Amino acid sequence: MARTKSIPDRAERIVEAAVELFSRYGYERTSIEDIAKHLGIGKGSVYLDFRTKEDILMRIVECHATRIQASMDEKMANIKGSPLKCLREMFQDCVLTVYDYVTRDIHTPEALLHTSLQCKNRFAPFYVRKRERVLKIFKLAAEAGEIPREKANEETAVAFLMAISALFPPYFNNYTESEARITREELKEKTKLLLEMVIEGLRQS
Repeated sequence: MARTKSIPDRAERIVEAAVELFSRYGYERTSIEDIAKHLGIGKGSVYLDFRTKEDILMRIVECHATRIQASMDEKMANIKGSPLKCLREMFQDCVLTVYDYVTRDIHTPEALLHTSLQCKNRFAPFYVRKRERVLKIFKLAAEAGEIPREKANEETAVAFLMAISALFPPYFNNYTESEARITREELKEKTKLLLEMVIEGLRQS
């Protein structure tokens, strides 16, 4: 068994092990002891970095939020030409990035960022920053003459995010008679269509 202080990047390795075990067995059926055994360390070593299993879960969700924010920031830092084109590309990438991490069920840790009120409260800055990014692009689009200036406001940013919320977890098809979950290709096509509809609506006076 590895000695507690001889494990490099211990917290990161604990999170990686938890992601694997939560995916394989589910959050409820995975214990701190399971995570420790998976890494070949003592249970006490896990507690040096995380007080509870929920703290590990929240770290996973935090990493997911950071990935999404980094992707959005990269797009915004490289806006060339149309701000609305950037907005479309940003959320096309965002939707598929989330889908790629949330592929199992509603209890997948990454899904909680989009479905859990507890996570929404804990990660409120994530939602605020997302809304601020959308509003900034609206203002750039208004300056570029792509949308009316009166639409470059926070109320419209919130309405935009509400309109595309169906593209995020949970991936239940509530809009047709189908009982099948949406596939990645179906989601990609629906994302393209919905963003086109919403963005074209923004252009209207």
